Amino acid sequence: MIKRKSISLLRASRQPSLCWRCTTSLATFRPLPLAHRIAAPRQIHTTHSNYANPLPLGGTVDGPPPDPPVPQPEYITRNRLRQAAIPKPRTERFWEDVHLKVVDGRYQILLDARSIKTSAKNDVSVPVNKPLLAYALQVEWATMRNSKEALKSHFIPLTSLTSRAIDLEVAEKDSASVETIEATSEGEEGGEVDVRNTREQITDFVMGYLDTDTVFMISPTRGGHLAAAGEKQLRDRQLDVAHDIIEWAQENIPVPKGEDKLDFVLSDGDHGILPSSQSDRTKQILRDMISKFSAWELVGLECAVILSKSLLVALRLVMENRKTADIKWDVEDAAKACNLETDFQIEQWGLVEDTHDVGHADLRRGLGAVVLLVSELNIPLPEQ
Repeated sequence: MIKRKSISLLRASRQPSLCWRCTTSLATFRPLPLAHRIAAPRQIHTTHSNYANPLPLGGTVDGPPPDPPVPQPEYITRNRLRQAAIPKPRTERFWEDVHLKVVDGRYQILLDARSIKTSAKNDVSVPVNKPLLAYALQVEWATMRNSKEALKSHFIPLTSLTSRAIDLEVAEKDSASVETIEATSEGEEGGEVDVRNTREQITDFVMGYLDTDTVFMISPTRGGHLAAAGEKQLRDRQLDVAHDIIEWAQENIPVPKGEDKLDFVLSDGDHGILPSSQSDRTKQILRDMISKFSAWELVGLECAVILSKSLLVALRLVMENRKTADIKWDVEDAAKACNLETDFQIEQWGLVEDTHDVGHADLRRGLGAVVLLVSELNIPLPEQ
């Protein structure tokens, strides 16, 4: 209930007042809700709205237009801080055109008038019998949007492979690599320490994949996921690919005169997933052949082995694609041979987006770069 003093004040007023919360008359002396009980009444004052008078169209306003608003100094400071937090747009590249120039029988890739350098400060140039690689390098740099992309290896895969091959070629030509160095320590006599050159390191690296070659790993006959009725199982497909590649190796890898063909041992999954140790004779013949590869073929072989996890797949890809005029085994064949198990699982369970599809494209991109690196064409020397 309203207090007596408040009631007497309400009675003395000429017009009844309204409650500002519930808009009910206070002169009726009705009890108010607990939340609306106040010590003194409060009145609402209303005024008429002042509507704006629009100016007529057609530019009838006299005088020049008003000056634009000027932001306050504190607003400018806040705006600059906000812009500093936003990443700056990509910087433009420092070259305008990418073109090829024949210098001393080699294609040199020039950014305007500047030559691209390798990590060893050698010019990026390719022999004239590799025009496909030269034009691919030109496209790789011509499609680059800014200079920062040149520092990321996934933007310049061909340039990275080419640079490694050029540095190896120049080092071997200039006899920059040494096999031994003298190491002296305080209080001890000088001795010789074996230091392998780059060619030996690459050869040892790729030969390490032979015993665990993915082509030799055959799935067991029992268990696992089976294909649909009437289709070949994973084991059957692996055996077909393995026998095909082994047959190619026995026919195309040279052996000493009078000796038998190479023999390879498969790792049968029925006996466990264990590496299949190849014979010392097979390893020595393969090592001797690989050691005679050119710098371009050796670097391409190294990259193909890393991608395919198979020495025989990499060897066949390099040796079959040396001469582009007669290619019988291409990138797609190599990718299917080394990725057979993953493709089989995709058939059974489906493809995982942003995983299988990315790996599928990346594998073929890398193997394609190897083909460009090792391929040669017998064409006349272009005009300089």
